[in-house]
Amino acid sequence: MIISPRHKFVFVHIPKCAGTSVRTQLIKCDSGHIGMGEVGSHSVLGNIDYGHVPLSLLRQYFPENYSYLERFTSYAVVRDPLDRFGSSLRQMLWRYDNRPMTLIPQEELRDLTRKAIEDVAAELDRPSSKYIFFARQRDFIYDEDRRIVDHLIPMELVPDFIAHIGRITGTAMEAGTRSNQNVELRFKQVGGLAYRVNDVLRRSLPLDMHARIKNMALRLLSIKESAAEASGILQMEEVRSFVETHYAHDAQIYREVAAGAAALKATLQADDLPRKIA
Repeated sequence: MIISPRHKFVFVHIPKCAGTSVRTQLIKCDSGHIGMGEVGSHSVLGNIDYGHVPLSLLRQYFPENYSYLERFTSYAVVRDPLDRFGSSLRQMLWRYDNRPMTLIPQEELRDLTRKAIEDVAAELDRPSSKYIFFARQRDFIYDEDRRIVDHLIPMELVPDFIAHIGRITGTAMEAGTRSNQNVELRFKQVGGLAYRVNDVLRRSLPLDMHARIKNMALRLLSIKESAAEASGILQMEEVRSFVETHYAHDAQIYREVAAGAAALKATLQADDLPRKIA
């Protein structure tokens, strides 16, 4: 989550919805921004991912930040739940098992996917830090049954959204830069080295500089398909059934947002998106 007291907006970072790409740019407009991020220990909640706190928990345990969310204009990016599941699995395997999806043999990846489905199902209503990537999108948009986030942006309009924020804040932003992408490598033999180098650069460089270097490398090393698409896991009956059953509300939210994408794009380009007067 990024809170800008200067410009009076909040960006709610839904896991695996281009949040890192957006956050990398939005932090430029307010040196005094409040950022919630990284995994850490909370005195009551235990080990949590501070960058991805569902709104009901934000209200209970981070009331000051929740008050900003209520008073300031808020935004979040939403994504097709099936694509997001594949990206979430890739992220979990890399962060917690140190295994790039693109380098895992297909049958082993299918077994890992089935195991992940079981584990996620058991934790979906209160996911631990390991499974927070699979949390429902609605839990970052609604607090119980109350819609909190003002504006929902479909993934395909992320560049338009970043450019809009840049214009209304008078900040130079790189709207087309993407971070933390779910890609399929063109040359698998260099995969291990590429992932290790990327991890070192991610930890040592400023976010926007790392994103620029990574984008240049990906143009050479990756193909257009995502790692999840290329692996075939999104075609697994178990995956499709799980997503359809457990992310039905997310799918409805995304369909509604995607249906209005053309009108929203025009509104963003005209800088006419309504804002709260805090």
